[in-house]
Amino acid sequence: METSDRITYRRSTADDAEAVFALVGASVRTLSPDPYPREVVATWMAGRASDDYLEDCRNQQIWIAELGSVPIGFAHGVPGELKRLFVDADHAGRGVGAALLERALRDTTPDGHGIVKIEATLNAAPFYEKWGFKEVGRSVFPGRDEGLPQIDVIVMSNDR
Repeated sequence: METSDRITYRRSTADDAEAVFALVGASVRTLSPDPYPREVVATWMAGRASDDYLEDCRNQQIWIAELGSVPIGFAHGVPGELKRLFVDADHAGRGVGAALLERALRDTTPDGHGIVKIEATLNAAPFYEKWGFKEVGRSVFPGRDEGLPQIDVIVMSNDR
């Protein structure tokens, strides 16, 4: 476990899957109406459940940021890819995202160097640009049910 001021950073457990799911949903709800239309935000979590995060949490692949005992953010990196980074909107701009990113980047490049890819939400791209990520393309979030509006993402890369 690593601590910064009152915020604690630790690896996930299976018990964190519900909190991770809730953090994604809470973070997404703050995106409307800019940069995503309301209909995209309203259906963002359609078809998702806390069980979607259970295996990664159980395998301690996710970093959790806590204020006291309350999860306020998380990040998930695997070799070559930053899969997710979300911070509760009430705690954005306080360095939590940066601290989580530093930890997750260690997971993306276990030997300390290599190319890291992320599919960033439109609102998150400026954050990643500050860390040296560059846009390499545009895409849409995969796995959406037919009939749901697409979620546009920016494909970014950083050679560490």
